Amino acid sequence: MIPYDLHIHTEFCGHAPGMSVEVLVRRADELGLETIAITDHLYAATGLPLLTAIRAELSQCSHRCRVIVGAEVDVDGDFGDGRLVTDELSACDYVIAGFHYVPTVGNYPHSPDDCTMPPEDFLKLWRTALLGVVSNPKIHTLAHPARIVAAAVNLDDWFDEVLMTLAEAAKVSAKNRIAWEINELTGSRLSDYYRQRWHVIYKIALDAGVKLVFGSDSHSPEAMGQSAFAEEILSRFPPGSLSTPDEILNR
Repeated sequence: MIPYDLHIHTEFCGHAPGMSVEVLVRRADELGLETIAITDHLYAATGLPLLTAIRAELSQCSHRCRVIVGAEVDVDGDFGDGRLVTDELSACDYVIAGFHYVPTVGNYPHSPDDCTMPPEDFLKLWRTALLGVVSNPKIHTLAHPARIVAAAVNLDDWFDEVLMTLAEAAKVSAKNRIAWEINELTGSRLSDYYRQRWHVIYKIALDAGVKLVFGSDSHSPEAMGQSAFAEEILSRFPPGSLSTPDEILNR
């Protein structure tokens, strides 16, 4: 079991019912997690008071685990340069960049049918935006690398090109000390074939000197700390390939 979980949502996000701060810290203690990060979605600067609300609830809770209050800050889907929806991140102790929306179009793709541009055009925009994301030194971690691509294009046709772009992004990430997240939820979004190949993405990262960090991306108590997909990926790499929370935070 991985002793930490640095990507957990609360009911404040609107799609994690039952995930009060009290519930999730209690669950973390039940699991014996040493450190967790509460990283709710930040869709706009107007959402920043959410962090104050989370801290207020946390102050009323008794817990053994270390709790970091951060945010999964969205990449702004209205633009193609990888900017986040806000640069005001001083209230976040941990910043994850969440790349969810098709650049310049702004929709969330659930399948290639939801991507209204040709795959060649999407991949060019994704490359530009991704390189912009990993050039932002305010970011600690890139959430679920390439998950948006897995939804927006047919990987059977484009996986090699995706890997080439990720290799570029890994070099920039290493320079800016931005970790890549091994995201448990991503495993449920992939076909069996790509679940078996997803480790290639993290080999690219490790080879470039990028640190790896774990996050369940949980939206329910039951999902917290679950790490079967992540541990399958890590089993292909030498011991110690997964960084600790302090290695990510104290860069």
